Amino acid sequence: MRRVAFRYGLTFQQAAMTLLVVLVLGIMVGAGRIFVDWRAMHVETRSNIGKVLALVEGSAAEAAYQLHPELARRLVDGLLVFDPVVHVELRTDFGRILALRAREPDAGSIAPGWGWLFEDASHYRLRLEYGVPGGEREDVGQLRLDLSPEMLARRFLHRVARDAVFELVRSLFISALVVAIFYFMITRPLLRLGRAIAEVDPDAPGDWLPPRLKGHGRDELGLLSEHLRRLLQSSQRGLDQRDLAQRELTLLNQELERRVEARTLELERALGDLERQKTEVERAFSELDLTHRHLALANQQLLESHRYARRIQTSMLPDSAVLGDAVHEIQVHWEPLHQVGGDWYWFARRGERCLLLLADCTGHGVPGAFITLVVAAALEHLLHHRGLAAPGLILQALDLEVRRRLRQQNPGAESDDGLDAAALCWEAGERQLRFASVGSIPLLAMVPGEPIEVIRGARGHLGYRSLAAPNVIAERSIQVGPGTTLYLMTDGVPDQMGGTPRRLLGRRKVAAWLEAHCELGLADQVAGLSRMLADYRRDEARRDDMTLIALRPI
Repeated sequence: MRRVAFRYGLTFQQAAMTLLVVLVLGIMVGAGRIFVDWRAMHVETRSNIGKVLALVEGSAAEAAYQLHPELARRLVDGLLVFDPVVHVELRTDFGRILALRAREPDAGSIAPGWGWLFEDASHYRLRLEYGVPGGEREDVGQLRLDLSPEMLARRFLHRVARDAVFELVRSLFISALVVAIFYFMITRPLLRLGRAIAEVDPDAPGDWLPPRLKGHGRDELGLLSEHLRRLLQSSQRGLDQRDLAQRELTLLNQELERRVEARTLELERALGDLERQKTEVERAFSELDLTHRHLALANQQLLESHRYARRIQTSMLPDSAVLGDAVHEIQVHWEPLHQVGGDWYWFARRGERCLLLLADCTGHGVPGAFITLVVAAALEHLLHHRGLAAPGLILQALDLEVRRRLRQQNPGAESDDGLDAAALCWEAGERQLRFASVGSIPLLAMVPGEPIEVIRGARGHLGYRSLAAPNVIAERSIQVGPGTTLYLMTDGVPDQMGGTPRRLLGRRKVAAWLEAHCELGLADQVAGLSRMLADYRRDEARRDDMTLIALRPI
C-alpha cells in the first residue's frame, strides 16, 4: 500500500493551517493592541508632562517676572531629571533666555528611525502669566520643553517586542494542542479506515468487513464506515447482475446476427433501387443548376439596371454649392432603401432668392424613383416658367402639376401616387425664412441654449387621386440667428425598428439625440446620427428610404 509523505499528510496540513490561522489572528489582534498601546502612551505622555508643567508653572512665572536666572536654572535642571527630557528653555516675554539646558540622549536608550511615532507628543510650550498685586495677570514669558521621540519609541518598541514573543509562544502552543486533538479524534480513525478500504477484494467486495472505530459508532466516521459497507454490498449485487446480463447479452447477440443477415439481403435490394433514384436526382440537379445560372444572369442584369438608375437619379440631385453664401453650413444624408428610392430634394438660387425642397414620394425602389422624376420635372416647370417664390404657393402648384402629369385629376384614373413635401424659402443675407409643409415632413429648429422646436405643416398629401390636398397651406415665418440649426427629414429616419423590446425609434428620440449633440459640426452630426440609427436597428433591416438635410443659415 502506498504511503503518504508527511508533508502531504492531513496531520501536517492541519498543523500548518492551524498555525497560519492562529498567527494571522494573533497578528491582527496584536496590531490592534499595538495601536491602542501607542495611543495610550501618547495620552499618558501628554498627561504626565501636563502635570509636571502645571507643578512648575508658578515657579517659572516667578523667575521670568523677576528676571531671576538662578531660580530659572534650578527649575530647568530639575526638569532634566526626567530621562526623556532633552531640551528645556525658559524665556522672558522680551525674548531673553533666562535658562537653557539641552542634552543628547544615550545611544543605547533610543530607537533610531522610529521617532516619528511620538514626534507629535515630544514638544510642549507653556505661556507664563504672573498676577501683579492689584492688577490683572500679564504674560511674562514662555517655558519650552522637548522630549526625545526616539527614547519614547524605544520604550514603546520594547513593550511591543515582549508582547510579540508572548503571542508567538501562545500561538505555537494552541496549534500543537489543536493538531493533537484533531489527530486522535479524526486523522488516526481515517487512516485505519483507509487501510481497511485498501484491502477490499475487487472480485468480491461484498465480503469486506469495516474496522471497529472505538468511540465513533454514532458520529460521522461511523456513518461513513457504514455507508462504505452498504456501497460495497451494492457493488457486489451489481457484479452479480452484470454476469447475468452478460449471459443474456450473448444470447441476444446470436439472435441479432441472424436478423442482420436477413436485413442485409433487404438492404442490397434497396441499394439497387437507390442507385436508379440517384441517377434521376442527378439529372434533376443538373437542370436546377442550369436554372440557377439563368437566374443569376437575370439578377446581375437587374442589379446593373438598378446601378445605372441610381447614377441617373443621383445626377438629378443638386449640389449644395448652388446656394453659395446663402447658407453658413449645409449637410445632406440621402440613403435609398434600395439602389434608387422615392426620396428627392432640390436646392435652387436665383439672385438673392433661395429655395430648399424635400419630397417623400410614393413607394421606394424603382417605382418611387419614377415618381421623383415626375416631381422634379413639375418643380422645374413651376420655378422657371411660373416664377413662384412662396413655399405655400409652390406646394399648392406642385400638387396640381403632379396630378396633371400623372392624369390623376380624374376619379377614374388607374394610378394613385403622390408625395409629402416641405419647402423653405429665404433671401440671402436675411435672418427671416418662410416654411411650408404638407404631410409627414416637419421642420426641426434648434437655437443654442433652447429646447429643440418641432414645426409641423398642414395635414394631407400632394398629387394623389384619392387623397385630397389641404385647402390652405399655411406658411410659417422663422427668425434665425447665429448658430441656429434647421433639420428636414423624411419619415424613413425616425421609422427605425429596433431596441429592446422591439419598437419604432420615433421622431422624439431623433430630436433628443440632435439636441444632445448640437455642439458638433453638421457633418459630424449627420455621421453620428447614421451610426446611432444602425446601432438601434442592430440586425433589423431598414423599412424605408431615408433623407436628412441639416443647415445653419448664419
